[in-house]
Amino acid sequence: MIKHFMQKCPVNYALVRPAICIDPLVMAGYPEKAQEKMKKCMSNTPALVDYFLQDRYWDELNNENPLGMQGEIAKSFGELIKNMWCGRYSYTVPRNFKMIVGRFAPQFSGYQQQDCQELMAFLLDGLHEDLNRVKKKPYIEQQDADGRPDELVAKEAWENYLKRNNSVIVDIFHGLLKSTLVCPECTKVSITFDPFCYLSLPLPIKKERQIEILLISADPLTRPLKMKVTVPKLGNVQDLCEAVYKSVHIPASNLIVTDVYNHRLHKIFSKDELLSNIMERDEIFVYEIPANLEENGPACMLPVYLKHKK
Repeated sequence: MIKHFMQKCPVNYALVRPAICIDPLVMAGYPEKAQEKMKKCMSNTPALVDYFLQDRYWDELNNENPLGMQGEIAKSFGELIKNMWCGRYSYTVPRNFKMIVGRFAPQFSGYQQQDCQELMAFLLDGLHEDLNRVKKKPYIEQQDADGRPDELVAKEAWENYLKRNNSVIVDIFHGLLKSTLVCPECTKVSITFDPFCYLSLPLPIKKERQIEILLISADPLTRPLKMKVTVPKLGNVQDLCEAVYKSVHIPASNLIVTDVYNHRLHKIFSKDELLSNIMERDEIFVYEIPANLEENGPACMLPVYLKHKK
């Protein structure tokens, strides 16, 4: 679909440097807002840029679409793209574009921080409706797969979608997402292909954390060692001991993990206790015990916290 828009490119992207789109508050030192990030993304989509630079949007404006913005969003965005890619300006201030966006979506009218994805969704939908080539949308009844091959079902779904939605935004950004539902009672399988313009993906969650400890050696002549170890977020104290072993090569079985609070031993952790019980502000002392502690019979290891007066 994109090949149609890439056949005759009016801009040599290797030679023309686009103007930077600057907002007055960004120049004043405010963080980059959603509109700036969105405009950078949209203005660097070659197929979309070519479409507006070649003025093809004037022939496809749908001013009568009740779901659109009377063509105002498309015309303002086209003017912004031309200013950015004409090669005459090093920067441009999109006041008119921001004013029109704020008129149709008041939530974006101010200078507060906004969600970039919400603004992108609004702009893509607004451009699509302003440039929708379908003037009268027919009623389409959705058909079930009924065991037909996915290729036929997907082709039928896409053709039906184009009967109501057909624009440059659809050509470039829209697609179909396969959805499979299985009834838990009758085990009937329902397969549909639903249109989408963007996919929301969760941000990756860190699976590890760092814990700062003070390692007390069994050798009284060795100075305590402050260090940070990387452990699994959902791990246990045994994982912390193994992380210490990787750093200083003291066997995990010879380590005792304690919590010191107010200059006193507040708690001694068992090896199977979860690391989620250790807070960021906790003072964690890890004591090394001698490997041959119980060779001469039962023994008790008593960790002692020494406070030195200066």
